Amino acid sequence: MTDSRTGRKADRVCVLVIFTILLVAFPAIVFDFYYDLNDDTLIKDVVSGVYTGTPSGYCVQMLYPLAWLIALLYKVVPNVAWYGLFLCVCQFGAVVMIAVRLTAIFKTTRGRIMALLAEFFLFFGLFLRELVIVQYSVTAGVCMMCAIFLFITSDSRPKKGRNIIPLLLVVLAFMIRTEICLMLMPFVLYAGVFQWASEEKIFTVANVWKYLMLIGGVLLGMLAVFSLDILAYHGNEWSNFRDFFDARTKLYDFYDIPDYEQNIDFYESVGLSRESYTLLENYNFALDDSIDTWLLESIAEYQKGRLNNTFGFVSKNSVREALWLYKDKLLHNASAADFAVVAAYLIYLLLCLVPAAKNGQFWKAFGRIAPKIALLLLIRSVLWLYLYMVDRLLDRVTMPLIMAELACIIGFGMNDIRRFAATGEEEKPKVTALTVYLIVIFMLTVMFAKNFLRVNSEYEARERADERWYALMHYCRENEEQYYVIDVYSSTSYEGASYSEKIFCDVDHSYKNFDYCGGWLAKSPIARQKLADRGFRDLQSALLKQSLTQKKVYFVAAPNRDVEWLETYYGRRNINIVCECIDEIHTDSGETAFFVYGLKKK
Repeated sequence: MTDSRTGRKADRVCVLVIFTILLVAFPAIVFDFYYDLNDDTLIKDVVSGVYTGTPSGYCVQMLYPLAWLIALLYKVVPNVAWYGLFLCVCQFGAVVMIAVRLTAIFKTTRGRIMALLAEFFLFFGLFLRELVIVQYSVTAGVCMMCAIFLFITSDSRPKKGRNIIPLLLVVLAFMIRTEICLMLMPFVLYAGVFQWASEEKIFTVANVWKYLMLIGGVLLGMLAVFSLDILAYHGNEWSNFRDFFDARTKLYDFYDIPDYEQNIDFYESVGLSRESYTLLENYNFALDDSIDTWLLESIAEYQKGRLNNTFGFVSKNSVREALWLYKDKLLHNASAADFAVVAAYLIYLLLCLVPAAKNGQFWKAFGRIAPKIALLLLIRSVLWLYLYMVDRLLDRVTMPLIMAELACIIGFGMNDIRRFAATGEEEKPKVTALTVYLIVIFMLTVMFAKNFLRVNSEYEARERADERWYALMHYCRENEEQYYVIDVYSSTSYEGASYSEKIFCDVDHSYKNFDYCGGWLAKSPIARQKLADRGFRDLQSALLKQSLTQKKVYFVAAPNRDVEWLETYYGRRNINIVCECIDEIHTDSGETAFFVYGLKKK
C-alpha cells in the first residue's frame, strides 16, 4: 500500500515537472517576452531606477508595498529584470498551481496527462499572447483566475489553511492592479457561495465562522496593503497628484474631452485657451502648468452632466445602448475566447446531464446545475454591460473577465468529477475522459494554431516598431548631456504595433535622459524630481534653454506628427519661437524614425 502510494506520488511529481518545463520552455524558445505597452515599461523604469536614477516604489499604478519590494530587489541586485520576472512568475506560477490541483483531482497517470494537455492547449490556445506579451492588468487577472479555480475545487473536508493560497492570490492581484481585482471580486464571492453551498451542513456555527473568517482574511489583507499605500502617498505633493491622476483618468478613460468649439463658453469660463486645449487633445499637457487638478475636475464635472446617468452611475452609453452592443458582440463579433467560453458551458452540461439521463436522473441533475449556471451568466452579463456602458472594451480588461468566467465553469466541472469519483459511479470516468479529449482536440486543431500565427504576426510587427524605439533610446544615450521631451502620441506605437521593450533581452537599467510630454505620470512629484535633477523648473521654460552655456532640451516627435501647435502655444504666451529640426534619428536600416526639434526664439 505504501509503495503504491509512493509510486503514485512520484508519478504525479514527474508529470508536474515535465508540464512545468514545457510550459515555460515553449514560449521562451519560440518567442521573446515583451512588455505589452509603454505603461508597463514606465512602471519598470520607475521601480528599476531608470526613470530618476534611483529605484522607487512610487510607480502610482501598483500599490506601494508591492512596488517598494520590487524596487528593493533592484537596489540589491540591479542587473536583473525583477519587474518583468515578477509578472512572469505570477502568471506561470498561477498556471502551475492550477496544474497541481488538476493532478490532485485526477487519480490516474493517464487522466493527469490528459488534463495537463488540456490545460496546456487551453492556455496557449487562448492566452498565448497574454503569457508572452505581458501586461500587469492581465497578470492581476491570471492571479484572480487561479484563486477562483483553487477555491471552487478545494476539498470540502476540514483542513487548516486549505484556502490560504487563494486568499494570498486575491491580495496579490489587488496590489498589482486594484481595479481588475475589484472588477472580478463578484466571481470570487460567487466561488465562496458555491463552496459554502457544497458543505454537507451549511448553516452550522463552524461553517459560518469558517467562511466569515475567510472573507475577513481577504478584506483584512486588502485593507492592510491599501492602508500602507495611502500612508506612503500621504504627503501634500502626492495627495494632490493622486487627485490630479483621478481627474485625468475620469476625463480620458471614461468621460472623453468635450469639443472646444462646441463648448467654447464653458472653456472660456474656466480659463482654458484653444492652445492649451490642444495639449489636452494630443496628451502633451505636461507642458502647461495651468492644466491642474481644478481644471481637469471642472471639465470632468461639466462632461459628466452631458453623459448618461443611470441611478447616479455616469456612463458614455445608456443601459439600452450597452445591451444592444452586448447582443451584437454575442451574435456577430464573438472572439475565439468567447467561443471557448460557450464550449466550456456546453461540455459542462454534457458532463453532467448525459450520464444523469442514462440513469434516469436528468431533471435532478438539471435542477442542481441550472442555478449555478444562471447565476454565473448573470454575473458575467452585468460586468460586460458595465464595460459597454463605460466603453472600456480593452483586451487587458476583457481577457481577465473571460479568464475568471472560465475558471468558474471549469471549476464546476472539476468539482463534479471529484464527486463522481468519490461515489464510484462507473459511467462518469468515461465521460470525463471524453470531455478532456474533446478539449485537447478542439484547442489543438483550431485555437492553438490560430493564436500561434496571430502572436507570431504581432511579434514581427513589434520588431519593426521597436527598431525605431531602440534607435531613439540609443540616440539619447549617445547624447547623455542633453535632455529630450517626447511627444506622447509619437511614443505609443508604429503602424498599430505598440512601442515597448523586451523583458529579458538587452536588459539595461541605466538612467534615461528623456521623458514624455504627458501621460499618467506627468506632473507627479517623481516627474518633477526628474526634471529638477537636470536643473529645470518646468518643461515650458526648459525647452527654451538653448544657449551654449546651458544644457539643452530638445523636443522629439515622429516624422508624421505636426509640431506647429508648439509654436502656437508659445505664441499665446507672447513668446515667438520657431521649431527647427536639428537632427533625425534613423534605424539600422536607414529609415527615419524620429525628428529632433530645437525651439528657438525669433
